Amino acid sequence: MLLKIFPGNVEKALNEEHKPFLRGFGLGRDGKIYLEYLTHAGGKRQIIAAQTGADRRPIIYHECKSFEGDTPKPCWHLGAISLAMPGHPPMTVEVERYQVAPAPIVKDLTEDILGRPGDFELLELIEEDTLTEEAKEYVMPELPPEDAWLARYNLPVRVLKKVLGFRERQKQTLSEEQKSRVPEPRYIPSGNEFVNAVAALVYGPDGSAWEAPLLIGPKGSGKSTMAETLAAVMMLPVNKIFGGIDLNAEALLGSRTLVPADEGIDIVTEAKLRSACRTAGMDAEPLVQKLRSSQMKVGFEPGILLQAVEKGEMVIVDEINMLIPEVTSLLHGLLDWQKTLSVPGYGVVKAPPSFRLVGCMNYGYAGTKPLNEAFQDRFRSVQVPHLESERLADLIVQETGCKESVSRKLANLFSELAKGVANGDYSERVLSVRSLFRIAREEMDGCGTLKTVAISVLTEGLGDKFEIDQVTDIVEACLRD
Repeated sequence: MLLKIFPGNVEKALNEEHKPFLRGFGLGRDGKIYLEYLTHAGGKRQIIAAQTGADRRPIIYHECKSFEGDTPKPCWHLGAISLAMPGHPPMTVEVERYQVAPAPIVKDLTEDILGRPGDFELLELIEEDTLTEEAKEYVMPELPPEDAWLARYNLPVRVLKKVLGFRERQKQTLSEEQKSRVPEPRYIPSGNEFVNAVAALVYGPDGSAWEAPLLIGPKGSGKSTMAETLAAVMMLPVNKIFGGIDLNAEALLGSRTLVPADEGIDIVTEAKLRSACRTAGMDAEPLVQKLRSSQMKVGFEPGILLQAVEKGEMVIVDEINMLIPEVTSLLHGLLDWQKTLSVPGYGVVKAPPSFRLVGCMNYGYAGTKPLNEAFQDRFRSVQVPHLESERLADLIVQETGCKESVSRKLANLFSELAKGVANGDYSERVLSVRSLFRIAREEMDGCGTLKTVAISVLTEGLGDKFEIDQVTDIVEACLRD
């Protein structure tokens, strides 16, 4: 059966009542993740197991009273074992109902999760050299200090190993200028969406069969931030393209133009000119420089897409469903297995192994349209939901340094605004996480009370008085003094 593990299940597993029942987490010889725990009734030891993988839905082996009846529910045990699994709840898992037998484990994972060694009786810790080949693939590699932040995203081991290999190559090849254009990782996942997107970027044994993630979600869900964080994970400089009717092939690919000739004037002509100027008592330098600059030839000035492809960087296409057909057709070759870009008057460019592309789109914007089915099929579509209020509050604190009490109020306000947008009460323009950052910063700087600043930030860009009044009412209800 399929069940969804929610953040609440994890919180319950870690509360004062249930955390003492967690005895230890371990990696099995068979590659499964195991959790040994105590039951409420009688303190009997039992085991729950999970089989994970980048290309399949997680399977959890467990029997619980919560599964009985017509409407099975996720239990705190599922929340507990998810702590050792890739990704973040909410996550959908397949549950196989049976009691798990004692098993050998080759690695104690408890220290990283609970801050102490595991207390095992049913699970037996054995030497790591007895690992099966399958289990070896699931042994977590040691992270270099500069890559330690990757641990926060809980990537599957196989995906993480490919990412680390990619980053090592990037460290050797990127220039300082390129390193300066690698974004900071700021995205906070809501579920498995980030893991799914990273996995797509490193498909294949060495990542060369990668596919472009297409991040689909409502305004304010963090698609752009997620795309930039994907670039941070892959250690790739970012080049952004914004969809619209004004974006054409010439802007992306480039065009023929006149450029200064490398050779300028020939040496003999320059020598004769300088001799004549000396005879006439003139300074020859201005004339020589003018002649050098006047020697032009036809060259090719590459556009932003061509430059990014040739340098092996990342291209983020924002509002990809606003692109005109002329532009989407350019991307077909880059999204195929050949990974090529055909440039009229320049030739066919083969993308380097490091090149990546990420698309972002939001249904419902003016000017947007559904993607052509064949075009969208070239992407790995990933749904990006709004952050839950608790995680959004954490993000506001992380970005602005405001008080937690302020961030919680703003997160609750955003949740109420999202409900209004879903009901059609007002437009999506009020759903902006950036606006929450502005409100927090202005309140910190003493520009007004939280309520007055919020009303100003959220309504002064609106043109409809009825909508302004509605948003004002929501703000006053959520941010009462």
